[in-house]
Amino acid sequence: MLVPIGLAAQQSATAREVTFTKDIAPILQRSCENCHRPDGVAPMSLASYEDVRPWARAIKQRTSVGPKAGVMPPWYVEKNIGIQQFQSDPSLSDEEIALIGKWADSGAPRGNPADMPPPKVYADRTTWAIGTPDLIVKSKELLVKGDAPDWWGEIPSMPTGLTDDRYVSAVEVKEVNDVPSKDSGGRPTVGGRFVFHHMIWRTQVIDPAKT
Repeated sequence: MLVPIGLAAQQSATAREVTFTKDIAPILQRSCENCHRPDGVAPMSLASYEDVRPWARAIKQRTSVGPKAGVMPPWYVEKNIGIQQFQSDPSLSDEEIALIGKWADSGAPRGNPADMPPPKVYADRTTWAIGTPDLIVKSKELLVKGDAPDWWGEIPSMPTGLTDDRYVSAVEVKEVNDVPSKDSGGRPTVGGRFVFHHMIWRTQVIDPAKT
């Protein structure tokens, strides 16, 4: 009898009991915790079983939506065209989505604490994840009201001051705000609770006489 290898692998992974410590925590650490951690940009942490358990059904729903707006983790690269190999790709495989679904449907068991992977250690929010940047540009001060729906707007262009053509190899955005956090002491800080969730950026030539 011939059995497709890919199908057999997926069936063996989901045939046994799926637990948080052995199966789900490694997925969340790789694909979710970058935002879903204490003082992260996401509204809740997913760093421990106690954090995750109340959200089990919601996690199943959001990860199984497919390539649509709002899917978790966010990753909007078309799966059937163009380049597919990207550094830090957080997207989930079909097998991982199936594991999350089975775990949620079976009561979201914790599993053996000995199977829990070591907690991830994240750099201080003031540290540049991409290394020391060659150029830092700052936007104008922005005021986001707390009593309005999500704002989908455009931040004014930020001149670079460059006079020669350059290739952009990496971009990192840091928000400086006056939202108190446990590390800020009430002072304006990089990090803490964020106001901006994400942005789409681009380079452009504003005018041939400008940079």
